[in-house]
Amino acid sequence: MPFIEIDKSIREKDWSMREFHSHDHYEIYFLNKGSRFFFLSNALYKINGPAVVVIPPHTVHKTEGGSFERYNINVSSAYLDPFQKEILEQKSLQILKITAQEAKALSALLDHAYTIDKATKKGEYQLRVLFSYGIFLLDQSSASHQTPQAQSEMDIPPLILKVLDYLNAHYSENITLDGLAEKFFVSKPTLIYNFKKYTKRSPIDFLLTVRITKAKQLLVSTKQSVEIIADTCGFSSANYFGLIFKKKEGISPLTYRKNQLAKM
Repeated sequence: MPFIEIDKSIREKDWSMREFHSHDHYEIYFLNKGSRFFFLSNALYKINGPAVVVIPPHTVHKTEGGSFERYNINVSSAYLDPFQKEILEQKSLQILKITAQEAKALSALLDHAYTIDKATKKGEYQLRVLFSYGIFLLDQSSASHQTPQAQSEMDIPPLILKVLDYLNAHYSENITLDGLAEKFFVSKPTLIYNFKKYTKRSPIDFLLTVRITKAKQLLVSTKQSVEIIADTCGFSSANYFGLIFKKKEGISPLTYRKNQLAKM
């Protein structure tokens, strides 16, 4: 089923996502005020509001930092028309710095959209119109593209960013903590300590998140068996894949496939 959800959050104190995650829809993250550190796929960004981040489906991400005001627009691919999808694809995986005037227009639009009762036909129509105008504003904006920062106020060591990049690129391979430590010329305790310090998760937990994200994508986009998907994504067996998948997603891989296909 096509869907769109708009959420607004204001926090006066430091707040961090508990873990890396991904989802099957687009997320338009609009940071209106404040400053955040943004893990996006295999890169780290330090973003200052106002800025927009378009996160495509099946992309591992996480945010943390100090006080902020932000809007989230979660929208399924089925909700988008071809023009809207093209714009979101063009803007995906970038940090788009927008002007104060553009931010004012976008926040006013989202504040209006946030109050609409989309359960009614009139509300649904109004929301579609406002969303279309929001995509138009994003397309017409003078947003500048910000590049990843290997060093920042968090002072994340290049080692950790290299490990993140490696895990994203080699998730299908047989990866162990001993092997990672040897590859990056550090002791296993040093690797685990620093990875947890800067990502709040162990390297293996992050690897499992990447593998599950890739598996979710294959479950929906292909007719491959669970056994083949498990092997493609680096799991030692279909049973182990099913166990980890259910632990993280709450349902089995086949149930996930069935639910997602029913939404299309």
